[in-house]
Order: sequence, then C-alpha cells, then structure tokens
Amino acid sequence: MPEIIEFVESNKIATSGGRGTGIRVFHCDGYSNPSQVLALFGTGIVPTKGSRHPDLPGLVATDFNLALVPGHTTLWRLEWTYEVISRGPLQYPTFTPPTVLPNEVSYTEVSSNIRGEFRDVWRAEPTYPSSGDVLDSTLDIQGTAIDVAGTPTSVIRRTQELTITETVNEPSWSTYSSFQFTRNSATFLGAGIGTVLYKGTSVRRTGVEVYQVSHTFEYAADYHLLQQPLVDQEGEAIRKIDRRHADEVYFIQPFTTKKNFGLISTNF
Repeated sequence: MPEIIEFVESNKIATSGGRGTGIRVFHCDGYSNPSQVLALFGTGIVPTKGSRHPDLPGLVATDFNLALVPGHTTLWRLEWTYEVISRGPLQYPTFTPPTVLPNEVSYTEVSSNIRGEFRDVWRAEPTYPSSGDVLDSTLDIQGTAIDVAGTPTSVIRRTQELTITETVNEPSWSTYSSFQFTRNSATFLGAGIGTVLYKGTSVRRTGVEVYQVSHTFEYAADYHLLQQPLVDQEGEAIRKIDRRHADEVYFIQPFTTKKNFGLISTNF
C-alpha cells in the first residue's frame, strides 16, 4: 500500500547573509512514476509551492527535488526547500505567499525610477483639460505667467518611470506595437486616466519558448502635455500689451491615443 513518511530528523533551518531557508524530506513508497508523486502535492502532509511550514509559519515552500532512492523502483525521496518571507521564521507573513516564483512563466517583477527633468513652460499651475485630452487647441491654459518677455522658463518636472517584467511563453509583438506611445484610458496601478505613457517593450529570450518581456511606462501628473505660446509670422511669442509675458499659451498633447493597459498582458 502506498505511503508517505516524513523524516522529521531531516528538518533543517538556516540563515545566510540574512536569507533564511528550511528543508523537509519525505519518502514516498509505492509509486511507480514521478507523476504519481507530483499528484500528491498539496494533499495530506505533502506541501506544495506556497505552503507554509507546519511549525515555522514564516517559512514558505518554494522548490523541490524528487528522485528515486538508489536500489529501489517505487521508493522516492522528496525534498522541499523553504524560504523565510516574513520578519522571522516564527511570524506569519503579512501578505499572501506567491504562487509563481522567479524564472517561472507568468512571474512578474516591478522596478521604478523616480526622477526629474527640465521642461520649458510659460505658465505655472495651468488648468489641465480632463484626462489630458486637448479638445480645443485654441483655448488658453490660464495659470500664472512665468515667462520673461515671451521666453519660457525651464522648470523641473517630476516623473516616475516604471518597468514591469514578465516571463511568457510567447511575446505578443503586435499588441506591444499597437500600445506604444499611448496613454492609459483606465486607472493603471493607482495612476489616474491619461497620466501614464506606454513607452515601449524590450524582449529577451531566456529558454526554449521562454521570454522575458520588459514593459516601460512613464507617469507624469501633467498628462505629458506641452505648452506652446501663440506666435507671430516670425515664430516669436506674441506678447501682452505690457510686453512682459506671452499673450496666449496653449496645450499640445503629443500622445492623443488612450488605451486600456490591462489588455497588454494578463499578468498585470
């Protein structure tokens, strides 16, 4: 009769450079092939990926090693490796343990870079159009004039660049191309409509039919709008009667198309 025995004395826990790990070892007897053992994962005493350690809830199962015991045809040695994902092995994690780990298909990681860039502007605190959509290109943007006799002032604009990297079996080339240089038509990762720009994609093959796809986005609170003054035939800004500031300033939206970024991938 098939049976599963855990070698309790084989349980180990260790730390290295602040990274905690643990090990549990089982012997599975009476199974003729590895698929029968794999079917046991998550049942009875056999853990599965993401399972908490029964005695140390801060440890979560991440990887396993399955092999026949030498000299046997139906006896298998199953070793599960655990990692600490909380503040300590005795503390429950404050979040749901992941079911997809690095290097697995559908795994997603996020990196971000908050920076600033200088932008020429004529008005401070202008009135932004809804979602950054310029419906009337002759409508003055209001705000406080900060230009000098029609010459713009260079001010810092804070932006946040976000890169989402996913592991997939097959990149969707046409989808990536169709979304490039579009803005979000729905709230995306907490950012309001029209504030996030999809800049492009980088694809790298990492295995047989396995690819890492990096999507780059940029958030800007000003909806990625540009300011443009009303100019004369010589291209000079038309100034007010006092000649101190540009008379009228308009918004230009370089990225007029908006799309639902949730359709780029099912992983985010």
